[in-house]
Formats: sequence, C-alpha cells, structure tokens
Amino acid sequence: MKILLVEDSRILRARLRSMIAAIPNADLVAETDNEGDALSYLEIHNPGIAILDIHLKTGSGLSVLEYIKAVYPTTIIVVLTNYAQAEYRTKCLALGAHYFFDKTADIEHFDQLIHDLCQTERLAQPQVAYRN
Repeated sequence: MKILLVEDSRILRARLRSMIAAIPNADLVAETDNEGDALSYLEIHNPGIAILDIHLKTGSGLSVLEYIKAVYPTTIIVVLTNYAQAEYRTKCLALGAHYFFDKTADIEHFDQLIHDLCQTERLAQPQVAYRN
C-alpha cells in the first residue's frame, strides 16, 4: 500500500517512518512538511493512504484534505494531529477525512489502523472513525 506522509515535525516524521517501515505491505512513497510538495507527491505517486497533519510548515493540511477528496476520491485520508479539539475533528470529517487521531493520545490506535489497512488486499470503503 502506497502511503504519503504530510507532517511538519521532522522528529515525528522520523518516528512515523520507522513505524510504517515495520508494517508488512506498507510503502512510504513520499513525505513532506508542506502543502505544495504534498500536492505534487499526490500526482506523482497516487497513494492509497494519505496521513495528514493539520498545521504544516507552509500551507494547510485541510487544503490538502480538500484536494485529495476532489481529485483522488479513493485515497484513504488519515488525520493525525495535536489539534484534536472537537471543532478540528468535525471540520476534518466534514471535509472527508476517513479517520482522525490525536498524536499524543492515539498513536497506538493509529499504528494499528495503518497496519490493518495495509493488510487488506482489496480496500473496502472505509468507515468514518475517530478517537477521543
């Protein structure tokens, strides 16, 4: 499963890169900390999963989310953020995110989700889910 990682923290990107590398069938095809590169990498790689932070070095994860829904509707969108307040969760899910996780509280659930998605031979339409 091809995965795009869009995260502004270099340290967290490294941690997530290691987590993804340990998952069978997971292929981290690109990672970036900004909206412009994220949009370019989407076109180049057409990933099955996009992992998005809300706040980026430049641009917004919300804009990337909207673009993915419009142009790559089969891509599974997983929001992983420190901004896990209800208004962000509501906004992300309304824009079409399939999953929403708090970086500080839900990293194990996030890891399990990515593992599960990568083990699925044929992706079914994901259910909208989030963790509190």
